[in-house]
Amino acid sequence: MEFYQKLNLSIFIGSLLFLVGCETKREALGSDNEIRVICSELDKKDIHNFLTSIFTDTIFTPEPEPLYYLKFSGPETYNNLKTQAQVVVAAVARDPGNSGYQLVKRLLPPDQFADTESSNPVILSKDVNALKQLFMVINAGSEEQLMGTVKSKKNFIRKQFFDQFVDRQSRYIFGDDRNKILEDSLETEFGWSLKIPWGWEIIRASKDSQFVWIGKEMPFQWIGIGWAEGNLVDDELKAGDYIWSWPSSHYGNIQFNDYKFEMKKSSYKDHQAWRAQGIWETIDVKESKGGPFRAYVFYNENNNRTYHLNYLIHRPGSDKSIFMRQLDLIIKTFSISQS
Repeated sequence: MEFYQKLNLSIFIGSLLFLVGCETKREALGSDNEIRVICSELDKKDIHNFLTSIFTDTIFTPEPEPLYYLKFSGPETYNNLKTQAQVVVAAVARDPGNSGYQLVKRLLPPDQFADTESSNPVILSKDVNALKQLFMVINAGSEEQLMGTVKSKKNFIRKQFFDQFVDRQSRYIFGDDRNKILEDSLETEFGWSLKIPWGWEIIRASKDSQFVWIGKEMPFQWIGIGWAEGNLVDDELKAGDYIWSWPSSHYGNIQFNDYKFEMKKSSYKDHQAWRAQGIWETIDVKESKGGPFRAYVFYNENNNRTYHLNYLIHRPGSDKSIFMRQLDLIIKTFSISQS
């Protein structure tokens, strides 16, 4: 608790110091899965080690993709990059000839510079040079001091970046141009709701088969929602069979691959759930396709039904992690109507 109080105080003080004299700001630029890291070559290895110890999540598509890409640039690029959505300015080596060290010294007032150098090397502020921006300053007296903070700071820093992603991406995919006509029709017909971005359409929907399939292209994305009577969640074997047999039963020409398949207990909102993820692939087709998938299976006590929320993507040769995270946001809007 004491650490978080100190860290929040540092964030507050840092924000005030950075915002002095600032007036109207534009919204931050750049991709939400990129972190622009500004430091000298002298510090690059140490800063890379620290940040990769914080941001450890990887998605297999089937090739591994990080949730965040670290883009390193020298201190001379600061003025060009300072309005990016996620900026880290860092220095470790106490060499007066270290340009990153000199940049950090210019950005921080003397008392805050001394405090970070000796005790708390990380300051994280919001909206410093642009709106909807995260701005981190790392000023460590040594590599040992910096790496010694990973355990205590990891969850807090990750949450700030996660919340930033959710905020910025939700505004992008759930704007005023959502497909509200489709949303309303699905709720009326099937008794549940889902926020649907513009450009999505129904591929198949059947009340008798208890299945709805929606999708879009560029990139190729699918969401499948199905339900079955009774509780399939309490029995791990039943839940696993339900998930594993899902693609052939509902999509028809695809299957899940053993590679990196993972299923574990989780939660979906207030419901006990199973969460599965892995790789899907086409079967018996001339042009093979594949990519990552994720799924939630949970039981709703009010109507005695087990729901399966399944989503997948196909985007060969290009980054997929940001689109999978967008699908995560869409799926999390699923809500069962009150009868």
